[in-house]
Amino acid sequence: MRHTLGAAFVVVAAASCRPDRGAPSGFTLLFFNHSPAAVVGDRSWAPDPDHSRLVAFDRALQPVRTLAGPAIALPMSVTALGADLLVSEEAGDGVVLDTAGQQLREWSSPAPFAVASYNAAAGRIVATRSPYRVPTLAAEPANAPLVQLLDTLGRPVDRLAAIHVPPTPFLTAITNAGPAVLDGGGAVYYAPLVRDEIVKFDRSGMQRWVTRRGLYPKERDPVYLPARGRELRIDQAVVNVALVLGPDGRLLAIAEPRRGALHPVLVLG
Repeated sequence: MRHTLGAAFVVVAAASCRPDRGAPSGFTLLFFNHSPAAVVGDRSWAPDPDHSRLVAFDRALQPVRTLAGPAIALPMSVTALGADLLVSEEAGDGVVLDTAGQQLREWSSPAPFAVASYNAAAGRIVATRSPYRVPTLAAEPANAPLVQLLDTLGRPVDRLAAIHVPPTPFLTAITNAGPAVLDGGGAVYYAPLVRDEIVKFDRSGMQRWVTRRGLYPKERDPVYLPARGRELRIDQAVVNVALVLGPDGRLLAIAEPRRGALHPVLVLG
């Protein structure tokens, strides 16, 4: 199941200032079309899956360059990995490119994630179940990790936190999908796709805090709806689609705070 979050064109940027003058020096692109952007040097890079490319923006938010080629199929998000770019593909692959577009390495989703998305900071990579493409039927063991840490070659090196298993276990993948970001100290911030919360874990995996915005009087897990012919429908809230750590250290989330706004559809047979 791949989400389509409407045709709205979403750009969120943060103004930055020159510390010596206090005057605006430009903008940093944070989100582009419901996906997080990456900052490398003086450019912000954003995914453009409809055209199988990445787009670079200058500090005035003008597009100045594109990267395309066989290594980029359906890029859903991009994060800085040092001076390079780590792309999360729709199928769950991680692809590392330099800013000239040369592919440096690639890996598949780390088990047990069927489809993963990635974020990086300080030479570490975090993987979670992708909020952009979620298996509609996927049960997982109760001891499966919520978050995985990878080295810069895409190899799992640690597992953090436990998943939530809903009463309908085949909806486990949807219940535990969501974006995550790392900070420079190794903390992980995770935002469930279908719940109104953001959670902080420290480097050891200990939960430090949970914040909620009070979007729903009462939250519930996703449930199946009566089928219509060959379509399998699910009632779910779609809350946290993308998460970034802004240049001022604040967390910002792209949210779709409405229940039942999207019904994943699986065509059987």
